[in-house]
Amino acid sequence: MTRKTALILASIVALVHLLLACYYASITPYRTPGILLGQRGPDGGPAKIPDVGAPDERQHANYVLHLLDGKGFPVLDPKDPNLGENYQSHQPPLFYLLEAGWTKITSADIESSSDGLKVRSLNALIGAVTVVGVFFVGLWGFKREDVGVIAATFAALLPMNCALSGSLSNDPLLYCLVTWTLAFCAKGIREGWDLKLAIATGVATGLAIITKTTAVALLPALLLAAYLSNPRPNAKTILAVLAPTVVVALPWLLRNKSLYGDFFGMRAFNEAFVNSPQASTFIDGFGAFSYWTDWVGWWTARSFFGAFGYMDIFLNERGTPATGPQAPNALYRVLIALMVLAFISWLVRLKADEWKSSRSVQVLLGAFTAIVLVLFALFNMRYFQGQARYVFPAIAPIGIGVAMGILNVAQKKWRVGWGVLTAILLALNIFALSRLPGEFQRRTGLLSQRIFESEPVLIPSFSASNCRDLPGV
Repeated sequence: MTRKTALILASIVALVHLLLACYYASITPYRTPGILLGQRGPDGGPAKIPDVGAPDERQHANYVLHLLDGKGFPVLDPKDPNLGENYQSHQPPLFYLLEAGWTKITSADIESSSDGLKVRSLNALIGAVTVVGVFFVGLWGFKREDVGVIAATFAALLPMNCALSGSLSNDPLLYCLVTWTLAFCAKGIREGWDLKLAIATGVATGLAIITKTTAVALLPALLLAAYLSNPRPNAKTILAVLAPTVVVALPWLLRNKSLYGDFFGMRAFNEAFVNSPQASTFIDGFGAFSYWTDWVGWWTARSFFGAFGYMDIFLNERGTPATGPQAPNALYRVLIALMVLAFISWLVRLKADEWKSSRSVQVLLGAFTAIVLVLFALFNMRYFQGQARYVFPAIAPIGIGVAMGILNVAQKKWRVGWGVLTAILLALNIFALSRLPGEFQRRTGLLSQRIFESEPVLIPSFSASNCRDLPGV
């Protein structure tokens, strides 16, 4: 494959991701109340929720609204009587500033339920840029166009990633900035560092940190990239990375220190989320082993491919919430098995001569993925959050692993492997997109509205008692 052909293919899959994200955005309710069929309210009926679309989207939109109203950056107050509407107020500001500008450019009304596509389309564009970044991680880090194209295709067509790019939150921008930072690091490791590359890496890191706190996982990755580079960057180059990072991120961190008493606002976050699903509740109710396997592991694995709405719509559903071991989860199991086989194929051939030159980049990507997984595990040690979106900052390393696994199996017939991957993921998207409108209608239709309006709205919370009817339990 020529470089030109690879760039064209990467651009095409990025465009497909953009279109899929917009499609998901157009069929997912925006600021629309409804019910969750997989959770139970205090009366034993379906749990009521003020916004049945994408998780936390209403609260992210409220942050943007705060800026548009000229009130400046919001402050998270654990004692706020309206905390259910404002619990994203601790988030760093970059995405919300961009979204505020986007709503003005597009003349979108961020409070209107009919303007969902307009306000979400910014993230669709950002998601497409992320796909291109995944391609360059493969191209720069492995000097192989096929690795970049296959990895980018995986990131572009993964249904859950498309749905996330079709929602309003700061996650897609985080994925984008993290991916490009890793791409710059891969380039530095393979080609050497210059001043321009160092500054770009530092700026991207700083912007990622003021997008979402998870981006701190990049800091040890930067140190590792410097260590793995040959020749290693000199002091001037290292300073060119660190200086922009500090200049961009430090003002916001100092603001947090002044407001909350720590750089990341974790104290206020923990106080505000005291009523969120606690890991201890699940461990007491089901045991530690069941919590980590049946809850964190199984929920995260399924949501990696697709779990929509408030983790209430699964690919295995057949008209009713799928519960218990009899639930038709074969589709998820097959997808998970294929992922495991791809990674086994990659691991088996790690020492092959064709991959020796990229060994340092593989170490960097593996280490970053491990850091993200550790942070995810630590978070779930306190709160139950079995959602793959917390793992998607590592979408580029995961995509690279899938690509290498496919290439190790397909060898010179890599186009066949790429075609099979594309066909599987496109089929998954078609299946999901054909079902989502009907599933959301069941949660927002006339009967759902009557249930919703019968009592005051409750933000559902997970517990061992009201989760027994959840899918897969």
